[in-house]
Amino acid sequence: MWTGAVSDEDRLDRTQTARLFRRAAGLGHEQRRLALAAMGFVLLSTLAILLGPVFVRYGIDRGIRRGETRPLNLAVIGYIVVVICAYFTSRQQYMYVNRAGEGFLRTLRVTVFRHIQRQSLAFYDRTQSGVLVSRMTADIESMGELVQWGLMQFLSASLLIALSTVLMFVLSWQLALMAMVVMPLIVLATVKFQRDSNAAYLAVREHVGENLSTMQEGISGIRVIQAYGREDEQSRRFRESSRSLFRSHVHSLRVSTWYFGVVEFSGILAAAITVGLGGLLVRNGTVSLGTLVAMVLLLANLFEPVQQLSQLYNTVQSAAAALNKLFAILDTDPDVADPARPQALPARGGVEVDAVSFSYRPGGRTAVRDITLEVAEGERVALVGPTGAGKSTVAKLIARFYDPTLGTVRFGDVDLRHAEIAAIRDRIVVVPQEGFLFGGTIADNVRIARADASDGEIADAFVAIGTLDRFEAFPEGLDTEVRERGSRLSAGERQLVSLARAALVDPAVLVLDEATSNLDPGTELAVEQALERLMAGRTVVVVAHRLSTVRRADRIAVIDHGELVELGTHDELVTRGGTYAGLATAWARTHV
Repeated sequence: MWTGAVSDEDRLDRTQTARLFRRAAGLGHEQRRLALAAMGFVLLSTLAILLGPVFVRYGIDRGIRRGETRPLNLAVIGYIVVVICAYFTSRQQYMYVNRAGEGFLRTLRVTVFRHIQRQSLAFYDRTQSGVLVSRMTADIESMGELVQWGLMQFLSASLLIALSTVLMFVLSWQLALMAMVVMPLIVLATVKFQRDSNAAYLAVREHVGENLSTMQEGISGIRVIQAYGREDEQSRRFRESSRSLFRSHVHSLRVSTWYFGVVEFSGILAAAITVGLGGLLVRNGTVSLGTLVAMVLLLANLFEPVQQLSQLYNTVQSAAAALNKLFAILDTDPDVADPARPQALPARGGVEVDAVSFSYRPGGRTAVRDITLEVAEGERVALVGPTGAGKSTVAKLIARFYDPTLGTVRFGDVDLRHAEIAAIRDRIVVVPQEGFLFGGTIADNVRIARADASDGEIADAFVAIGTLDRFEAFPEGLDTEVRERGSRLSAGERQLVSLARAALVDPAVLVLDEATSNLDPGTELAVEQALERLMAGRTVVVVAHRLSTVRRADRIAVIDHGELVELGTHDELVTRGGTYAGLATAWARTHV
């Protein structure tokens, strides 16, 4: 039950909660028929439950009291029928509610994930991946508790309380008023329970987190623990966190048992008052014996749903807080978006960076400042400079992973902000330093670049970079499963698959982040040869980490402290004796 706890900063008022659930109902419009069917079965089930005491009243007053067999038999048959109906309608309401709930959760998961996938890199700079995973798991799970059973329980309990109360006053307003005497006690106990239970369950959740953190440290840091002989200390820490968790669980149980005890006592007290004072009314002939028995039976339908609704309160609050966080993601517009009226990009062309400045955060430190750089069609330009100088930022701006704060990035004289992102991805392809592979086959991973590519086109992509024979030598060829993160392939083979993706797109511009810098000498040559074939006839911008890569560039752009400080060929820049000359000397000393 502790999962329903909500912190003060996440708690929403009634207006906010209602607005969120109305919006959520819009997401679940495909499940409306199932939801309406479930509501219908909830109503039928509630009516069947209430008809039971009515048949008991009829059997006692018309059958037993008068000594007539036929009314008694009708009452028995009627009671059996409504019990059977209650069983089947309850079963159907569970089926329909769960189908509707699972359908809603599926829609919510897909909608949120699709929106996350469409966000630009700035979104991921601001948002930790762990937070996004929590939104897709814990927050949607909080919604699951509500839509799978909470809403049905709320509707069923509310209907049962309302209709039971109405029926009680219809049968005997005197007995109904007697039963209502205990209601103030239940209301006060419910208010206290909602406050105390939320605090108790929050404490449980906090201690669960501390316990899991201690356990994780004890397992992941086992080498350090054993190296310094800290096994007993770690066991002591885990024992203390487990004791704290145990105490918080016991406290939450005390809160629950106290409240449920009060509700149960109130129900018994109400029944006792009803029987005691109702007996006098029966003796006076004001009410019948059957009515008194029916009232006692209806009291059970009145107090048990109160417990259910009080438990549901925290679940509703938790679901509302989760919805608020999920909708906050859905309300986040991508920083890099398609223009309303996109311009067509030419098939080929150069890249122009015109007086570009950029900050990753509004008002934050400027990553690059007033950079102007022209890369002619078919030219290779290397971006070099110290770590953190802004080289990768320039490359990301050229690929339009970000839009510049000031200035313009053009391809073929078209401002990239005026072009469709899909068109840009067809013209400008980024090959990262480490090739990331998804679960699936080699062919599946190349097809990431173009989902409709045929097997022949994928093979041609490997031919283009001269590596088809290498991968066809595998037992399953291009249908070889790479396993999670490509663990079945070497680092060089993963990078070759990444290059084949780029070849499949056949872009005009390649943006490379030194694709051979993390490879061993045995596979470096194969990747370099594939790169040379891939770069042939294309415009290339490479973030260079090696002197060998820099020397193969037509020109070198030196970035330092976010500014373009030097531009020229290798020989020209070495002769100047500036920043690049110092970098080249350092590279030469390390034999890179």
